[in-house]
Parts: sequence; structure tokens; C-alpha cells
Amino acid sequence: MDTNRPLHLSIVTALFSLLMIAAASAGAASALSAPKATGRVDSREGAYLRKGSSTSTAAVGLLRDNTGLTIHKEVFKTRSSSSAADKWYYVTADGKKGYIRSDLVDSVKYGSANAKTTDAVNYRKGAGTGYPVAGTLGSGKTVKIVLAANPVSSTQAASSVWYRVKVGSGSYYMCSAYVKLTGSSSSSSGKSSGASPAKTTAASSSGTKSSSAASTDAKFEAALKKQGFPESYKVKLRKLHKAHPNWVFTAYRTNVSWSDAVSRQSRNGASLVHSSYGSRYRRGSSQVEPGWYNANSTAVAYYMDPRNFLTEERIMMFEDLTYRPAYQTTSVVSTILAPSKLPSKGFKASLFVKAGAACKVSPVFLAARARQETGGGSDAINGVKVLGTRVYNPFNIGAFGGTNPLYNGLLYARTKGWTTQAKAVTGGAAELSKHYINKGQNTIYFQRFNVRNGAGNIGTHQYMTNIHAPYNEAYSTRTSYSKYGILKKPLVFEIPVYNSMPAKTKLP
Repeated sequence: MDTNRPLHLSIVTALFSLLMIAAASAGAASALSAPKATGRVDSREGAYLRKGSSTSTAAVGLLRDNTGLTIHKEVFKTRSSSSAADKWYYVTADGKKGYIRSDLVDSVKYGSANAKTTDAVNYRKGAGTGYPVAGTLGSGKTVKIVLAANPVSSTQAASSVWYRVKVGSGSYYMCSAYVKLTGSSSSSSGKSSGASPAKTTAASSSGTKSSSAASTDAKFEAALKKQGFPESYKVKLRKLHKAHPNWVFTAYRTNVSWSDAVSRQSRNGASLVHSSYGSRYRRGSSQVEPGWYNANSTAVAYYMDPRNFLTEERIMMFEDLTYRPAYQTTSVVSTILAPSKLPSKGFKASLFVKAGAACKVSPVFLAARARQETGGGSDAINGVKVLGTRVYNPFNIGAFGGTNPLYNGLLYARTKGWTTQAKAVTGGAAELSKHYINKGQNTIYFQRFNVRNGAGNIGTHQYMTNIHAPYNEAYSTRTSYSKYGILKKPLVFEIPVYNSMPAKTKLP
């Protein structure tokens, strides 16, 4: 029974106790049938889906603005505050389950289930006995349950599960131990979170579109405007939309000035160019690493400017790298790897597909990254011995710094135990997922130009220093997608927008 309620029963017998235990058990069981709600991510910068209801827990993934959610329950984090920032939702989104803070969710639509109270019980302004009592219902009263809720442990009363209920025109909370479902629950009629961002409506705030039908040009223009794409972007995006009406373009507002971003990316060691590109691309005559020079600010600006790559050949540098098994198949990965030396060294397509599925990362991206880093032939894929142990590192993780970056990478592979091709691919994929994808660097562009984690981090925590890397990887991915008809799919692209951008940039 809900503690601190105003009703006091005069008869307390052993039989009554047994009945209460039975009621509590029934309430707990019925919580499994509580209806679900739906909603959408409401954050221009996206929101992390986490393993627990706290920002200190690990991220499962980054959900972009307007992603659809199926909400299973509310989780209260305090004894008395019911503000959105002090509650979390346990949700399913993009095929993943996890927790998201409720103030980052809007457009919530609740389901409904009929229930009756099994005893006199309070209904409160929050889930838990720490919240004020709004009223009391007698035994046998009908209520509408709309969602399950978990209070903090110290206010659970007779059950760790509470219900969000409708009483009159208000929304309140009631301990489930004193409520029994009497009818089947109906889910919200809103969009299911099982859909990817590409399957949400075109008129939404993030500009996503239905995969079943292309949005009208008017809606497309409205979506571009709402997201804040400058006209210089729109000119390029209109052409892509005409050729690929199912593609989804979302803007990421960096909120940093263009000149500041270029300056930070032009610092020593942040952006490098290979010696084969000539001196006009370089800043200074000293090599940072063997064969590599600091790129000058003009070269950095050109390769950092998203508008230069909103084309059929290079758009894939902005593709979301989330695992999407419907089209990220073994055949597609094989096409990526075929021109390289990776297959002949035992790096089969199936290894990348298995690693992608396990780590929730696009295997096409993994294959393209390995091809870019080591596909031309490298001891990193030859299985050379380091301190007596044969190791592999197809992604060149840790291969930077000093006079022998390759050796540094192989030494790193030894510390990780990457002693087979399979271990190296899976281990590398896990690191890419943990250290980049789940930190918001979920495109090739963001891995090269880190503008997702605050102005102070621009030019730091970047997977590669080669300013041409996104340019090259994007082309190989696009070629493979074209061969297998994947360009017709509702691909999702996240494109950065800077403040005070110049009219255009050009090569040195």
C-alpha cells in the first residue's frame, strides 16, 4: 500500500497481509503489459542513448534530432522533482535500447490501458512516495494507465513499478501494487522508434523524409530552411535531392566561426598533406612525419569546406556510419576491398560484416577505412612479428608520432592482442565505435575534422591527419554503392554548417 496516504484501515490481519502480497504480485506482473508511448529526439545537436539513466554511463549511440523513439517507461532520478531534466526514458531507437533524458524528447504520444484499483490508494504528482498527494481513489475505481514508471529506491512503497495514470483531465502517478489491468493495452498511434531517421516524416524539424515516398520539393525546401542550411549549401543539395529523392540531409550547426575552425585545424600536426601534392599545399618546409607536411590554411579551408563535396562522387564523407544490415552486405564490402591487397592477406569481407554487426558500425565504412589506411600494401596487414608476436592492424590504429608511425601502430596492436586478421578487424571496429562513433564523430568528415565536441576540441581527437582521407574514402564507398543499387536507399547524411563562412573556398 502507498505509504503516507491519508486513509488508515482499521483491520490488519494475516489474511489481509496475504491479499496485499497477492495484489502486489499481480501489480508487478501487470506492469509488463503497461502501454508504450512514442516520441522524438528534440535536440539540434542530437542526444546520446545511454546504457543507464545517467550521463556518467556509457553511450550506446548518438541519436540525431527528430529520431523516432518507442518509450517503455519513465525513470525518476530524485525524491521530489518531476522536471523533465530529472527524469529519463527507457526507449528503443534505431534498433537499440537505452536511456535518454526526457527533456531531450518531445512530441510524446501515450497509449492507454484500462485498469481498476484493488484498494484505496493515493495518486501523486510524481512516481514515489516523496511526491505530493494529488488525491485518493477508493477500491474498484477505473483508471487509465498510459506508461510504466520507476521511482528512486527510497520512495518505491510496495512496488518498484509505478504507473503514470489519467485521472480526470490530469496526469498523475500511482503505485502498481494497488492497480490491476483489466483490458489489453493499446500503443500510441505515433511513429515507432524502430524506424531509422530516414523513415520519419519529411516535414519534421530535422528534414528527414519518408522512405516510402519522396517528399515534395516544397517540403524539401521548407526542411532545408528550418535546419538553417545557407543558400550556398542549398544549391548543391537541390541537385542531389533531384537525383536521389529518398536521401536525407541534416544540418549540424557547429556554432563556431569558420575562421576559428580553420585556424585550429591549421595548427602544427592537425592537418597534413603528402609530399606528392607539391609545395603549394604545405606550410613550411619541415616534415612532421616521413613524407608528410603541415597543410597550409588555404588547403585546409578547401578540404574542410563541406560545400566542395556535396557532389555525387564525394557526398559519402557525410554519411551516417550506423550499422544498417539491409544494404551493408558482404557483396558490397567485397567490392570495396577488391581493388586492394587486403583480401589476399586474409582480410575477407565476412570479417568486416561480422565486426560491423557486433560493434554497430557500418562494415562498408570499416572496409573503406582499411582500404584507405593499409589497402595499398603495408606491414600492418602482413602479419609481421613485433617483440616475438605476429600482429595485424588494418586500420592503422595508433600509427602516429615519432619517426616510425607504422611500428607504433603494430606495437599498439600487440598490446591489444590483435594476433589474427579477425581479432584485428573486430578489435579495431570496437575502438572506432567506442572512441569515435559514440562520441559524435559518426561520419568520415567528423573523424577527420572534429567539430562535434566543442570549439576547444577542434583539431584534436581526429582519426586521421591526412586532409585527403575523407575525399578518397567517400569515392570508394560511392562506387560500391552504385554497383549494387544502394544509392536508391534512404541514406542519411549529416552535414556541418559554420558561422560566417566565405562565399567559397579554392585550392592553393
